Amino acid sequence: MNKFQALIFDMDGVIVDTEALHAEAKRTAFESYQIEVPENLYAEFRGRSDEDMVEHVVKEYGAVQLSAAEVLKYKHDIFRTLHQKIVPVEGVLEFIRLARSHFDKLAVTTSATKDNQEFTFEKFGLQPFFDIVVTAKEIRQTKPHPEPYLITARQLGLNPASCMVIEDSKNGILSAKAAGCVVVAITTSFSKSELKEANAEYDYVVDSYPELASLLTIS
Repeated sequence: MNKFQALIFDMDGVIVDTEALHAEAKRTAFESYQIEVPENLYAEFRGRSDEDMVEHVVKEYGAVQLSAAEVLKYKHDIFRTLHQKIVPVEGVLEFIRLARSHFDKLAVTTSATKDNQEFTFEKFGLQPFFDIVVTAKEIRQTKPHPEPYLITARQLGLNPASCMVIEDSKNGILSAKAAGCVVVAITTSFSKSELKEANAEYDYVVDSYPELASLLTIS
């Protein structure tokens, strides 16, 4: 484990427990535009950007004249009303403090908007802990494409192979593995069996941050 120079975190589902809030905001937005969305799509698009899902849903299930940009903006507006419900994943804040002294560099690579990332960092005082933050603003090709993690590694000045990534979703795991990073799957959003069924090929899997701290032998 000592060979890793950087630890890279996804944000939604890894640092903050927001997946259900994002789904709630999307459901409300889609229902407002009378769009019926198959339930399995929420899990299928987890880890990808809101823009990816909204564009797909509007194209496949929306009215011909409906603007995906309009629906996306409404989703973001709804999510902002839910900001105060955002809580950290259990154990993550203590783990980040431990990791800061163990790894040369820490980073966040998220499909979230810059606004949502900045709100999260401000609410939980995260800014001092991270050297690099990559959000949807910097990404052209979203997870599961490797670009998000390739950009992060480049900004860190490191080979992806020297970076360990913590991810909770199939799309995030595929992205990090394709970039050449080592991946720890944390079962905050999907169980081990669900990740296995989704063919998400991680290197390690943990159920909690204390378990990950033990795996990394940091305390």
